[in-house]
Amino acid sequence: MNQIKLQERPELFSEEAPQEELDLLARHDLFFETRAANTPALIITAHALRFQVYCLERKFEKTEEHAGGIEVDAYDTHSAHGLLFYRLTGEALGTVRIISPNNGSTQDNLPMINILRDSNIDLAGYLPIERTVEVSRFAISKELRRRLTDRYNSTGNAAPRSRVERERQGNLACLSLFQFIVRQSLALGATHWAAVMEVKLLRMFASMGIHFQPIGPMVLHHGLRQPSFGSISEVLQSIKREHYDYWSVITNAGELAE
Repeated sequence: MNQIKLQERPELFSEEAPQEELDLLARHDLFFETRAANTPALIITAHALRFQVYCLERKFEKTEEHAGGIEVDAYDTHSAHGLLFYRLTGEALGTVRIISPNNGSTQDNLPMINILRDSNIDLAGYLPIERTVEVSRFAISKELRRRLTDRYNSTGNAAPRSRVERERQGNLACLSLFQFIVRQSLALGATHWAAVMEVKLLRMFASMGIHFQPIGPMVLHHGLRQPSFGSISEVLQSIKREHYDYWSVITNAGELAE
């Protein structure tokens, strides 16, 4: 992966050309990249990031149950894993996985099927299972992101001037992961997403125009979670209506929405 050094694009880091004047997609492409974890080393990095977020930062999982500082489960073997990189340093600070049922195994390979079954709900009544992927382990390390932010600010760059602009730029890491989700879902021929999410995460997504629909009541799954689903095309349309600049990042200027 090519790293972009500060000295190579000095005009982007000067007071004369403040960061908020850059197109949001251009800023994403300058600072972030989410790509497939398709080697053993990258997969280990993804598992280590999950350990950092879910065991150390959020404490959803017990550290003693995950040897070697990696967080894994039975669904990882038929999942596509994405890694979020900060381009200026090449460091990984986030991850997500896409679980597919289309691997020659039973439909129960989507964990949400079993979670809903405990509430006597059939996921197939809401979604075409064979065209659905489950999004899970959506994680960005607050600790790693804070270190990068501190390092960036130490270079003397001006902070975004408005609250709205700070929010837009602060969402770039999340949007980068979502771009990977869209790209991978389309590659798998998926038409729907399923996910079991915290209400806080659902609200954050909704504020960005990313709307999921609830399925049944909240469940106990690493704390209270809401089983949810969305039609990929409808979710992308809502993002485009509400936050065109976010849609541009998520679809790579429409490339992934055609």
